[in-house]
Amino acid sequence: MSDRQVVFAQVGLGFTINSLGACLVLLARDLATPAAGLAWLSSSFGAGLLAAGLAGRWVLRRHPQPVLRLAALVTAAGTALLATAPVAALAAAGAILLGLGAAGVVLVTPALLRGQDLAPRLARVNAAGSVAALLGPLTMGALDTAGVNGRLALLAAVVPLVLVAVEVRPGARMTGADGALPRRAAAVAWSAIVVAVSMEFCFSIWATARLQVSGLSAGTAAAAATAFLAGMAGARLLAPRLLRRGVPIVPLSCGLVAAGTLIVALAGTPAPIAAGLLAAGLGIGPLYPVTLARLVQVPGLTGARSAAYGALASGTAILAAPAGLAMLGAALDLRTAFLITVMPLALLLLLLARAQLGASAVRPR
Repeated sequence: MSDRQVVFAQVGLGFTINSLGACLVLLARDLATPAAGLAWLSSSFGAGLLAAGLAGRWVLRRHPQPVLRLAALVTAAGTALLATAPVAALAAAGAILLGLGAAGVVLVTPALLRGQDLAPRLARVNAAGSVAALLGPLTMGALDTAGVNGRLALLAAVVPLVLVAVEVRPGARMTGADGALPRRAAAVAWSAIVVAVSMEFCFSIWATARLQVSGLSAGTAAAAATAFLAGMAGARLLAPRLLRRGVPIVPLSCGLVAAGTLIVALAGTPAPIAAGLLAAGLGIGPLYPVTLARLVQVPGLTGARSAAYGALASGTAILAAPAGLAMLGAALDLRTAFLITVMPLALLLLLLARAQLGASAVRPR
């Protein structure tokens, strides 16, 4: 299996999942319901990741490629339904299918890419998804501004997903057995993924709503929110080069996240909020591939086990963080919610990164 098919899958996944924040706003308008009441859009992806993580070691014990094929088809079906659903029940069904399918893609990706230079390879395939993600909210905003329901833009993601399902072929069997697992190292690496994905989805789900609160229309807010996705895409395109040069990615990223969060929380007009989203995206972009690579490289983990743990970590974050931010936003306001949710997470990730570096320094060679 070459990286090419993984890239196609990430393109479809990036377009859909990173459009959920804009889709949430547009669907709330279409269904005449508050946006906070549609937090299940992101929760469906998180629940799917938890299911994938729990079943991952069993699902991946033979051939990972058929898992990718099935996951791509389920994602395509859920995407099409979410794009066209006229009522909440059908939209919920689409979100569930999308969540399960996307979780399968996330589960299988590290299992397919396991090997040398994992962090740069993960950064590259995630960069492809991030570049595609830019097109989602932009297209949704453009269609909606033109008088066409912006959710129909999601249908564009069906094409690469179907191509993955058609072209993928059975490949090598998953091999290897679990060795002695350093539980502390695995727990720290797992927690780092939870924190990194929590920050990412706080912004990707609620950036559009934050901009709408500042006075933009739903369609314009969806387009402006792509500043965050642009930052993520740029950072992931640059990350492989920085990683090979030994740049301390996590401390640099956490500093950018903190600066961006302050701007998003304190600014009162759309332009500086978009600038803050760009800075936060630049910081958050490399964190998922870096933290996932560190989990996969924990001694004693097979590809199947590390992929399952990674999915569980992402699912935990996606279920908890955006919902927590929404509850804080309802109790206080969205500005304060960003500030008191993201800033402690950035500090926690710094501490976890230091713990990982300390463990690697004392590990026998």
